[in-house]
Amino acid sequence: MKKPVSFLILNFAFAASLALANHESSKQPPLWTPLDGPERMAAMETPGGMVAVPAGWFLMGSDPKADRAAGPQELPQHKVYVDAFEIDKYEVSNVDYLRFVLAAGVDWPKFWRESPFPEKAALHPVINVTWREADAYCRWAGKRLPTEAEWEKAARGEDGRVFPWGNEPAGWIKSNIAHSGSKRGFRYPPLANIDRYDKGVSPYGVHQMAGNVSEWVSDWFDPEYYRRGHDRNPPGPETGELKVFRGGSWNEDPEVARSAGRNGGEPDRRSYLTGFRCARSEKNVTGHLSIVKGEEIPPRQPLTQ
Repeated sequence: MKKPVSFLILNFAFAASLALANHESSKQPPLWTPLDGPERMAAMETPGGMVAVPAGWFLMGSDPKADRAAGPQELPQHKVYVDAFEIDKYEVSNVDYLRFVLAAGVDWPKFWRESPFPEKAALHPVINVTWREADAYCRWAGKRLPTEAEWEKAARGEDGRVFPWGNEPAGWIKSNIAHSGSKRGFRYPPLANIDRYDKGVSPYGVHQMAGNVSEWVSDWFDPEYYRRGHDRNPPGPETGELKVFRGGSWNEDPEVARSAGRNGGEPDRRSYLTGFRCARSEKNVTGHLSIVKGEEIPPRQPLTQ
C-alpha cells in the first residue's frame, strides 16, 4: 500500500532537519530556553544595601555591674575609636552566596541539594561556610569581613547597650533567638529570612545582629585582647588559632546573642549556626582578588537573566 504524499513530505523534512542540525554550534540558545535551576535562583532579587557607620568612639566590651551575663573575654569595657565604614544591612543569603559559587566555581555549602535549596530558603542566611570561604566571598564582592570592633559598633551604637535594640531582654518580635519553648535541633535549621525582625535593628538600622546566625569577623580570637589597650581601629591579634564569630544564633540562648558576646572557632570550622556579612572601608580599596583552593576568584560581575 502506498503511503500518502503528505506523510512522505513530513518524513523527508524531519530527516533533513536532523542532517542539518549542528550540536557543536556555539550559537546561544533561544531567549525562551528556561534557565537551569541554580541560574534561575541566582537571578532572584534579594534585599541588599550597606549601612554607613560614622567615625567616632563607642563603648566596647561589657560592664559586669550592668550586664550579669558578661564573660571574662569581654572585659574590661573600654572606649574604642573606629574610622567611618559601611556594613551590609543584611546577612549574606543563600542566593547571594549562590552567585559567588557560580561565578567562582567553589564548592556548595552543606545543606544545599542539587536544586540547590528550596525556594523558601532562598533568603535564609547561608550557613556551613568556613571563615576562609566567608573572607573569599567578601573579597569577590569588593568588600571584606568587618573587624570585631566594627561589628560591635554597628550592632550596639555608642552607648554600650546590651542588645542592638537596647537593654531589655530579647523577645519573639525582635530576634530569632532560642527562647523557652523554642524547637531546637531541626534537620534543617529554623532560620528566618535576612530582612525579618525590623523591630530589632541596631541604632544604625542593621538587621539581625542578634540571633538567626552568628557571624564571622576578620579578627583572630584572643580572650585577653581587651586588656592590651588597643583603642583605635583595633585589628585584632596578628596571629592565632581561632577566628572570632559574633551575634549568637537561632539555637542559642539570649545571653550568647548579646552585642558584646565573643566566641571563636577554627578558620575551617563549618557550622549550621554560623554565617556572615561584609563591610567596606569609607576609602574603599578596589583590588579584591582572593585565593580559594589555590585559584584566583574574579571580581563580582552583574547578573543577566
